[in-house]
Amino acid sequence: MELRQFGKTGLRVSPLGIGCARIGGIFQGGADEFIALLRHAVDAGLNFFDTADMYSQGESETLLGKAIRGNDKIVVASKAGYVLPAQRRMIARVKPLVRPLIKLLKISRKSLPSSVRGAPTQDFSPEYLQRAVEGSLRRLRRDHLDLFQLHSPPSAVIAKGEWLPAAESLLRAGKIRSFGIACDTPEDALESLKFPIVSSVQVTVNLLEQRALEKLLPAAREKGVAVIAREVLANGLLAKRTDQVDLASYCSSPAQLAHRERQLKALRAVAAQRKIALAQLSLDFVRSVEGATVALLGVRSLQQLRELLSLPHQPVAELSALRGV
Repeated sequence: MELRQFGKTGLRVSPLGIGCARIGGIFQGGADEFIALLRHAVDAGLNFFDTADMYSQGESETLLGKAIRGNDKIVVASKAGYVLPAQRRMIARVKPLVRPLIKLLKISRKSLPSSVRGAPTQDFSPEYLQRAVEGSLRRLRRDHLDLFQLHSPPSAVIAKGEWLPAAESLLRAGKIRSFGIACDTPEDALESLKFPIVSSVQVTVNLLEQRALEKLLPAAREKGVAVIAREVLANGLLAKRTDQVDLASYCSSPAQLAHRERQLKALRAVAAQRKIALAQLSLDFVRSVEGATVALLGVRSLQQLRELLSLPHQPVAELSALRGV
């Protein structure tokens, strides 16, 4: 797999990477299965792995650290800024005992009351970010992060810049090699570009959500800032068959539901015309977008990863045909 320049950092990354939000967790598979998935990705030529301290209460970082131990060619990106509630921190300590029980009783995440799950808060203070990076390094078993990102800060937090001393200190100390911001919206990412210390931004880019292509990607290219594209398969909407998707559960209003139905119908027609799967069309699109440096595959099983990597890549010459669908 060819490598791309990751903005102005000097790093070179594969066009596809692994988003590790689904790695670990008491409702997912076992540790050995996740490690096999991660190692298969490495063997397939993927060298960019994006995780966070909150993913599976830190287990995502721990498993990634085990899977890539001793491999200095892997680019590791992590994030911090969310503070897990006490309930989730407690679950993290008893996972080995709870996971078999969850499987036996067939308990799902959705069946748990909100009082049990708890709601995370956010903290972007320099003191918290320093502690968070140290924790990530312990779990990952590394002496530095190739990329450290703020995790979904509101636009006002980005603009205020109280996180800046922590980012500068971590860079000087060699704890991180580059700094970025994972953003909820293209507008937040545009705000991030105002800070020269920002080497990358992470945003949603897929066939259903193309707003980042309008202003953000050209602005990032101009500044030499890498763009990490996440949710490239729209949380499964662009990979699953019609009968596998409860589309209403993905939508917040009847108007959005109707809009998504029209989009998916049009996109499936384009895929059928090209005689390819919609998932392939989706990956071809993101990989062909100028300025989208690396596209994250959010997979939770080795089978999912193998299916996606088996899709041939056909660059989309006429992106305009897919813009605004």
